[in-house]
Amino acid sequence: MATRSKSSSSPNLTTATHVGRLAVKYGLIAFVVMIVGRMLLTAAINFWRSINPPPLPPPTVGFGVLPKIEFPTQTEADRPKSYRLETALGSRLPELDTDRAKVFLAPLSEPSLLADQEVKRIAATYGFIFQPELLDSRTYRWTKVGSLNSSLEIDLQTKNFSLKTNYLSKPELVTGGNRLPEEFEAVRRVKSFLDRADLLPVDVATSAGEVVFLKSLGGQLETAFSLSDADFLQINLDRGAVDDRYQMYSTNPKQGVISAVFSGVLSGQESIVDVEYHYRPVDYTQVETYPLRSTKSAWQVLQAGEGYVAYKGTSDQAVVRQVELGYYEDWLYEQEYLQPIYVFIGDNDFVGYVQAVDPQYVSQ
Repeated sequence: MATRSKSSSSPNLTTATHVGRLAVKYGLIAFVVMIVGRMLLTAAINFWRSINPPPLPPPTVGFGVLPKIEFPTQTEADRPKSYRLETALGSRLPELDTDRAKVFLAPLSEPSLLADQEVKRIAATYGFIFQPELLDSRTYRWTKVGSLNSSLEIDLQTKNFSLKTNYLSKPELVTGGNRLPEEFEAVRRVKSFLDRADLLPVDVATSAGEVVFLKSLGGQLETAFSLSDADFLQINLDRGAVDDRYQMYSTNPKQGVISAVFSGVLSGQESIVDVEYHYRPVDYTQVETYPLRSTKSAWQVLQAGEGYVAYKGTSDQAVVRQVELGYYEDWLYEQEYLQPIYVFIGDNDFVGYVQAVDPQYVSQ
């Protein structure tokens, strides 16, 4: 019997190499197809989810029915006689990109057995070392005579205070703005002034602050056009914006929850010639979400005179240009919750507020 030749029975090396190359080639192609296919599939899924997002869970409303915001009492003279809407959408109201907002617990202050020592420590830090006068059951007042006559009133329960001097009666303090610091430095110095008495909360320490240029005219303060034209600086400090987006607003929109007047003539601690401190703590860990009323409903409330006109402006007709969501700081009453408001902003510095939470979750 004839036997097969060695060359015919052995694998052909050229053929094996060719098959190997094809395997590698098509293997790489398959691998690339899998990677690209997965990327395309992921992109398609993400696109579908973006145009068809899953419904959000309902608002938590964990605090139950919220108290109505007690805005300061106003008369008809405090409000415009009419309102007109002229936003970027013309006479239409903008729709917000959210149907809910956070509400935070703001623990009410309580009397403390150490309050007397605490407020006296604060007073001593600012140079008021004599015995205070008791104005009422919870308010101390110190007075001091010096280069500036000054007074300090502190609430024993909340530690809020008012520091006043007679700086407007001192013409030597009005010597041109070239001695005033730049805005960032002025904010830093005011924060340092507060921190000296442990009165700089974390949510204020991180805020940028606002600086207003002021000029003294006949013993009254008017807004100046620039730093070089100013005699004093007003530094307004508020809490940082909620979610880095929603700003704080107070009874007076031109003044921060902490507001100070800075003189460039005086030095050191004496350069702070006026302070209004109305800070109250908020527990940001205690938070619930609540549904919002519509902007249309809020606009109707404002027009009906049931909102709050924080600043009327100079015209009897309010021309509203902008509507946004913010949070309201109450200076007059201790509010149990930090709540959202609709803020209507218009010509001639007009500012109006309306409680933003859906009325069915607000006590009437």
